[in-house]
Amino acid sequence: MANLIQALWSEGRPRNLPPRWKNAVAVLALALAAFQIWGAPFGFLEGLIHRSVFLGFILALTFLCYSFSSKRESNKVSPPDLIFAVLGFAAGIYILINGERFVTRWVGVDPMTIPDIFFALVVVILVLEVTRRTVGPVLTLIILVFIAYCFLGQFIPGELGHRGMNLLNFLDRMVYTLDGIPGTPLGVAATYVYMFILFGVVLNASGAGVFFFRLATSIAGHLVGGPAKIAVISSAFYGTMSGSPTANVVTTGSFTIPLMKRVGYTPAFAGAVEAAASTGGSLLPPIMGTAAFLMVDVAGIPYGKIIMAAAIPALLYYFGLMIQVHYRAIKLNLPTVQGERENPLVVLKENFHYLIPLAVMVWLITLGWNPTLVGLIATLVTIAVSWVRPGNRMGPKEIMKALEDTATSTITVANASAAAGMVIGGIMLTGLGGKFTGMLFSITGSDPLLTLIMVALVCILLGMGMPIPAAYLLTATLAAPALLGLGFTMMASHLFIVYFSTMSALTPPVAVAAYAGAGIAGANPNTTGFQATKLAIAAYLVPFVFMYRPGLLLEGAPPAIIWSVFVAAIAVWGLAGGIEGYLLKPIKMTLHRAMLVLAGVVLLWPGLWADLVGLIVIGGTVALQIITRKNGTINQYQLRTNRL
Repeated sequence: MANLIQALWSEGRPRNLPPRWKNAVAVLALALAAFQIWGAPFGFLEGLIHRSVFLGFILALTFLCYSFSSKRESNKVSPPDLIFAVLGFAAGIYILINGERFVTRWVGVDPMTIPDIFFALVVVILVLEVTRRTVGPVLTLIILVFIAYCFLGQFIPGELGHRGMNLLNFLDRMVYTLDGIPGTPLGVAATYVYMFILFGVVLNASGAGVFFFRLATSIAGHLVGGPAKIAVISSAFYGTMSGSPTANVVTTGSFTIPLMKRVGYTPAFAGAVEAAASTGGSLLPPIMGTAAFLMVDVAGIPYGKIIMAAAIPALLYYFGLMIQVHYRAIKLNLPTVQGERENPLVVLKENFHYLIPLAVMVWLITLGWNPTLVGLIATLVTIAVSWVRPGNRMGPKEIMKALEDTATSTITVANASAAAGMVIGGIMLTGLGGKFTGMLFSITGSDPLLTLIMVALVCILLGMGMPIPAAYLLTATLAAPALLGLGFTMMASHLFIVYFSTMSALTPPVAVAAYAGAGIAGANPNTTGFQATKLAIAAYLVPFVFMYRPGLLLEGAPPAIIWSVFVAAIAVWGLAGGIEGYLLKPIKMTLHRAMLVLAGVVLLWPGLWADLVGLIVIGGTVALQIITRKNGTINQYQLRTNRL
């Protein structure tokens, strides 16, 4: 019994399948791709039907590709897993066959048939199991708590109580309406997310991943601390497409972390740089992992506006990261990457065709096209441009492999989205969202800053060990109404939640991205996590800034926007300098470093006096360093003159 409990309190593990099962997965992946390319961009099917069939494919793929538990690792598909895979797929087909009835029936009025009840139970149970296997027991436990709350709320006294519900009503709402499992999260996964994962996989398979790494190396390899700067640039390129900080760390970190260690960075710092850079990719336009697509549906904001608003905060994040990496390299007197340096213009000239799909994608998005259709078009353009030069030309075999990789890469996000749909459905059915907002206001006294701090903590806590989409969706449902109630804009409120949901992947004690970096670097996970948090300090502070300085989101008059960006950049520079103990030269006194960090924080706070105090402290530190540097130069000149 103890072994079973221990096995259940763990995630499954991807199987190394034998050939016949690999072929089965390949067939399912190709069938899913055909269904998605036919249905997702053009909306040929009702949302409920499309999402349910998509979920059926995902359930089948999960039980074939993931073992029951990491404690009971097995590369063979067990009979129960095969039965679960068939049942999951059958549930999707059942809803497809009876689609017209499910779309037109009155929920809660028209009774469910025995097969309706059976397949609803199948979907709920299987979604719980695939969530445990692919996302982890934490989110599964959260879902179980919400399910218990749905049934037991009538026995809870006070504001948290509700009238409760019976099993049939719960199953009906959760499986056969858009208020439950087939809700907005799964809808986003079945459209935008799938298509852009396909785009990212095809782009990488076409050779663009190698191009981005070469470009980053040609730009930064010859600079002081070049390997770390290569990691920052290449991880930013790759991270905006991958959508998973951990996957980004594993992919790019296998090259960059050993390179950083070779030139003299400590293992913990090397792992931290890669983790921070990879995590930031989920905040970087134009793709932002999957966050931008989720915001389109959840917040109702056009995609083009989201990526425009997110640009400056993301650049500030990478500016702060690059400054810390640069100062650390100077302090340690680290060498550059050895070997012949490629000319960036030559690299671009030889590989400019890889930028064409990105340009087409951004152009179509600015025209207001459906992002799912844009992702499909960008994918087709990528396949076409792969034929410009030999070596990475994508034929039928390469395309089929990309479709298979897309299906398996979608599993975790889709399962997390289905799970989030259950939680969101429970919140809607019980009215918990409004109650949570009231509780939040009662705790913080409706103080805007305290409310923001509480929401940030909720994002990080709910997101620990959970994919970014699930963390964002859960927190947006609970906390976004509270921020909107305080007068913050829809854009700022949801971007704030996106930032802290993303940073949950980097924040100890469950810093999954940092732990992945530590594993590659051979470093202590906790040390790497805390180092990564320091490197990503801008991501913890900039969201508070754009809540009060909308100019960072390109809202307001041009002078206000320019001033906000200038002040925020100086603040991030001061913070980075204080943390690393270096501006124009080393800062040896702890008090001076502390004052510089404090000045950076003060400068981030809106208001004329805060701006003046922060600028005076940082400007004074710079002036003092210039004066002492000049005096040191003069004294050295006089010393040499006297010797002569």
